Amino acid sequence: MLALAPLLVSPVAMAVQRPMSVHVTYDWSGWGSVSERWVIRRDAYGVTTRVQVVDAPDVQPRVPELLPFGAMSAFEAALQAAPLTRDATVDLIASRLGRSTMLTLDPQLRSTPPARCSFAQQQAWARRALAGQGLQERVAAHFRGLWTDDHPSMTVVVSRPGRPETVLVSTSQYAMMLPWKRVSSTNFDQHVLAGAQEQWRPALSDALMALLPAGEPSRERFRISWLQNRLRDDIAQEALRCGTLRKETAD
Repeated sequence: MLALAPLLVSPVAMAVQRPMSVHVTYDWSGWGSVSERWVIRRDAYGVTTRVQVVDAPDVQPRVPELLPFGAMSAFEAALQAAPLTRDATVDLIASRLGRSTMLTLDPQLRSTPPARCSFAQQQAWARRALAGQGLQERVAAHFRGLWTDDHPSMTVVVSRPGRPETVLVSTSQYAMMLPWKRVSSTNFDQHVLAGAQEQWRPALSDALMALLPAGEPSRERFRISWLQNRLRDDIAQEALRCGTLRKETAD
């Protein structure tokens, strides 16, 4: 049975709201694979339910869950908000990253060939690497990079009474699956997707992940800690050679 605790809310929260549903299709392949279908519905009283859609007879679906009041409203607000620019998105994401955490180098880390500088020098180089706009530059570079064996795809279809469906798609490898692309219908191909305008909507990614269950490893990229760990590892490796590794890679 569905838990009743989320239903114990104030009369204000029980105000009539417009029914709304969000259909999420998520596929990922790389070192493994994931294929999931979710339907999140909000009724006229704000009660929001998440249901897993399972086609395979040998797969046991998760028990339907009630989501907190306001989860769908936050998603709707993010959907209606204007997209950010790419630069504003980079600045926002950089502001969420913990410089102190990224500067915590492991003195036991080794490389082949051996490190070219002492651990104290590595620490000093790492501090310089993140000084000024250094962190923003690394986040921006992340959104320009590509890597193999990683193929995510998410389609989000938003349905509201009396309004056309809104269809958002992401095949992005990057943090928070940014950027999103908006297409006219679910009947799209790669040509249509390639021609669709990019939309930098970090708030939408945040609100969408609040609607989906936590714990799926291949969705960790939605958490800002995923990017933080990637950048921290890059800095640690570059620090072993006091930054010459980054220069050699760029060349």
